[in-house]
Amino acid sequence: MPSEEFEEAMDTTARDLPVVAGVADKQPTVLDYARREAERAGCGLKLVHAYTVPPSAMGSIYSLDIPEAFRAGGQEILDEAVRHLENEGCTSPIETVLTRGYAPSVLEAESGSARQMIIGPDESKPWYIRMFEGKVAHELVERGECPVIVVPDSWRPTSHAAPVVVMVDGETSAHGPLKFAFDAASARGAELRVLHVTPPADGLADSEWEAIRRVVDSWFDHHPQVRGGSQEVASDVREAALRAAEGAGILVLGRPHDRRLSNLLMDSLAQEILSEAGSPVAVVPAEYRG
Repeated sequence: MPSEEFEEAMDTTARDLPVVAGVADKQPTVLDYARREAERAGCGLKLVHAYTVPPSAMGSIYSLDIPEAFRAGGQEILDEAVRHLENEGCTSPIETVLTRGYAPSVLEAESGSARQMIIGPDESKPWYIRMFEGKVAHELVERGECPVIVVPDSWRPTSHAAPVVVMVDGETSAHGPLKFAFDAASARGAELRVLHVTPPADGLADSEWEAIRRVVDSWFDHHPQVRGGSQEVASDVREAALRAAEGAGILVLGRPHDRRLSNLLMDSLAQEILSEAGSPVAVVPAEYRG
């Protein structure tokens, strides 16, 4: 486990990074969640909108500059987002970035200098945005360099600190997801629930579960301000994740290193969870250090 000096040095670097929100058309929950995260961290809030001009629309029609019309539409989306945040009393400095390009690639590049990337689920975007953007959430959770948090349209802030839930397994490094989950629970003053889910027919040998429990217990020992515990759950992973997301403040998932496991996660678990979960879902790289 990294030393306290190492963690402190990484935290100092992270303080300079903004929370980045990928802004599509009319996704107020993304903006509200991003504002709260930026204010909680005491950092800036960066709003990014990418637009694509289809080849068939190049040039001008009846004196209308089509590329400029797309750019102006993107700027209006950003202006509306800023107005929404100001009306909500946002106290974080707001920066806006308007870029012509493929949205997943633009946001992936932005994730390299972001504390967190906040986006909405693909299914909630209007068809005319999905047509040109592709599956932003699907691609970004797989390749983003920082934690990517997908916020459902149904999310609403609560008056109490809803629990943080993190799911761990034996196939991926747990350091990144655990670090993120403990930080999130500490910042919110929330309970942390660590779940290890195994298929019902498999289960874990007692020695394996004890090894995982010892690792998790050591994290709690080093974070005495965080209350909670760990549990092994024999269940279908998707069903367990959806149940865990019910009533959670945020559900934290790790991103596997193995490409085959990554494909399985992205094509099955993440697609269902990101579109169906009622709570924000964070997908965290194993190398995340905060």
